[in-house]
Amino acid sequence: MNRTAMLPLCLLALWLTACGTAESAAPAAAPTAAPEPTPTETPAPPAEPAAPYSDLRYLPWLDEYAQQTYQPGEYTAEDLYTYTYNTGTIFAGAEDEAAALLEACKDPGLGVRSLQARGITGRGVNVAILDQQLLTDHPEFADRIAAYYDTGCEGETASMHGPAVASLLAGKTIGVAPDANIYYAAWPSWLMDSRYAADALDWVLEQNAALPEGEKIRVVSVSAAPGSADMLQNTDLWNAAAARAEEAGVLVLTVEGAGTKPDRLMPYPAVLDPNARDDPAACRVGFPSEDGSSVFAKNALALPCSYRTTAEEYTAGQFGYTHYGQGGLSWGIPYCAGVMALGWQVDPTLTGDEIMRYLLSTAATGTDGNSIIDPVQFIQTLQTERGA
Repeated sequence: MNRTAMLPLCLLALWLTACGTAESAAPAAAPTAAPEPTPTETPAPPAEPAAPYSDLRYLPWLDEYAQQTYQPGEYTAEDLYTYTYNTGTIFAGAEDEAAALLEACKDPGLGVRSLQARGITGRGVNVAILDQQLLTDHPEFADRIAAYYDTGCEGETASMHGPAVASLLAGKTIGVAPDANIYYAAWPSWLMDSRYAADALDWVLEQNAALPEGEKIRVVSVSAAPGSADMLQNTDLWNAAAARAEEAGVLVLTVEGAGTKPDRLMPYPAVLDPNARDDPAACRVGFPSEDGSSVFAKNALALPCSYRTTAEEYTAGQFGYTHYGQGGLSWGIPYCAGVMALGWQVDPTLTGDEIMRYLLSTAATGTDGNSIIDPVQFIQTLQTERGA
């Protein structure tokens, strides 16, 4: 995400005047040349406020994100909900508003908290995540990590992506399914080599094989496209691993779709309405900084990605949060996997294909005519039709 360049606050120029000439009773001396006037600095132009959807996170080890405090005039209070910022960012004069917004956007929206209040939290459901490296001690998910595996992340131990996706799926105050158990495999996606993702998925399948019946891993959340030969190498290794997962009854959900037959469920990003977070019919497909999109393909399902708060941890023990005014489909995949976990808690007999069909058939129609995931209708339908 590009960060809007910020100009410093305008400083008023001080005009210094030298005055007062010393009088002398001595005969006048030959006149001396008048001193050259000292050039005055051109005042800096007034600061421009950060544009909507600017990335204003405070990450002091990166020059691009080294500004911590934004003074009035460097931000617009009405645009706070659009900014991406973290616990370290300070909006002078709007500290309370920024903190309240960061807290409010921990809510998954679309009625999920009403389901959680009824005890539908993903309890007893095992899921997996394949993503970048993760420090596992963040309070959001420290007690939800059942096992952790690193496929070879070049000594890196922390990332932005890892804690975000883990918290969106099963975070204590953020997640859709806060009581689901996570088997987490880290892979270096920046190397653009799907053999690491295949290794990660095979590790998940090994863990799954050791679990007793009734405790199997149901879904693997992958906020990437390891099957995309246009972007990554060794996609054949990934495709083979995905086929093995299919045989084992483990559903793999990536940004391209579902497993070896991705068109069974095609994920797209959706925009929550900040003023109606629980209403899927108020959503639309796309990104909030852009106009809406046209209706997509059959089996398309739009998933909320923007106006969300996620967990953040770059240094062990230093726990924080980030508010995303605009997020990508990476945030939608763990959301969908979390809703699936709620469904499997309600009816553990559901197959992966069945749970996808229910998600599609119970989807709401958004403001642009697209299908939006509807967790409440999904669970209600399961309970009515399957006696769960």
